[in-house]
Amino acid sequence: MVKTKRLIVHSASYKYPIFTLPTIGVRTYVVTTPDLASVVQRQSKSYSFYSFVVDITQRILGLDEETMRIVRRNADGFEGHHGLMPELHTATTKSLRPGPELDAVSKIQMDAFTGILGDTMATEECTTGLLSWLSNAFALSNARAIYGPQNIFAAHPELIPDFWYYESRMISLASSPVPWFTDRKAYLARERLYAAMLEYYQQDHHHNASMFVQTRADISIKHGMTKAMMARSELIILFGILANATPTTFWLLANIYSRPELLAELRREVMNVTTANGDTRCIQVHKVMESCPLLVSTYRETMRHIANLASVRLVREDTWVADKYLLKKGSIIQVAGGVIHLDENIWGADAHEFKPDRFLDDATESDKTSSSTKQALPRPRNVPSAAFRSFGGGSVICPGRHYAQNEIVGFAAAMILAFDITNPDGTTIALPEKDDLQIPLSVMKPVVDPLVSIRPRMGMEHIRWIMTL
Repeated sequence: MVKTKRLIVHSASYKYPIFTLPTIGVRTYVVTTPDLASVVQRQSKSYSFYSFVVDITQRILGLDEETMRIVRRNADGFEGHHGLMPELHTATTKSLRPGPELDAVSKIQMDAFTGILGDTMATEECTTGLLSWLSNAFALSNARAIYGPQNIFAAHPELIPDFWYYESRMISLASSPVPWFTDRKAYLARERLYAAMLEYYQQDHHHNASMFVQTRADISIKHGMTKAMMARSELIILFGILANATPTTFWLLANIYSRPELLAELRREVMNVTTANGDTRCIQVHKVMESCPLLVSTYRETMRHIANLASVRLVREDTWVADKYLLKKGSIIQVAGGVIHLDENIWGADAHEFKPDRFLDDATESDKTSSSTKQALPRPRNVPSAAFRSFGGGSVICPGRHYAQNEIVGFAAAMILAFDITNPDGTTIALPEKDDLQIPLSVMKPVVDPLVSIRPRMGMEHIRWIMTL
């Protein structure tokens, strides 16, 4: 994967819809337009997602060859719906799509968020790194929702910093054949997480987890995975449920709290769908998603600015794209989401600006209605579907996107009603600088985690906040 800033500069300079980069050991093609991305997505059988990903995952997780033999068997599902990976993909999609299974997981998470809100309200003032605070809160709540009450962070809270250090060093682990020597600290952090996950499975705590985890375990055992194999493989699920949702929530809050007028408008919008019973206020996430279009639009605009991941595939055979570009077998093709998200030809002259209402329905001159009567669109009108790539695209789109949207938007709604977040001296926070020089496995993080003060809003110190679906 190529650094985002380099791709943006190259694309802006030459404006090619696709170009070749001479990367070490393999030719890499980079797609920079949604039209060509759509063509690539329709040719899904010409490219392999898992053939590219599994080798990287092996090094990130430290999987042995016996495990990889099971993982590689029909990994892309081109030979029918059998094999570990196709069955896990189907089960994951089923568990995390809107419905009773997802609701059961989200309810547990909302209960955990309610506890975090209560603990924070009980503290007159908390001065902390905003990303660090969210990283701890989301690790505890998401692990509880997905892995149950005996999850590894409940049993070993000291492992939370280990996870975030491991997550930050995944590229280092993936690129080294001897990680225990080249990045020993990250390697040891991973091994401590693995030991805790192995203990979790050996004690059969997964039987008290979500149906998502129980189904994954059943499928893995069916295909010959041992508990040791399952424990090591499961580390990638921790990455999946934390590595994107946490920094996305950080950027959503940073975008809101650094803009006082937007904060005030969003507080009015969310308060309109909040129910009160004495000193208790209830925030229903489904109502927020349905009736707070400006907040949902702000979330999607945040994703447009920070989700710079490239959809990466291995070219399985010589393939013509749009009858014009020949991709050679064994090469890598990337759809550069970060480049497409900032393309002025797609998003307009203000593509580099942050516009909270960008995803709202436009009001006509005869109908200048407030945002509360509008609708948040999946993408702005006249923007192609392949141009908004925050959760990937084509045959490989994030199955956890519904879960992520509920938790991120719901938690942000509660925070903006319950708390002020300022600089320690009480002034408005500035939007942090994005660290867009790093090769991303998740959404971008800030160059520096800003030190902030989190305190209950004046006059609301005794309010009890409850989050529900």
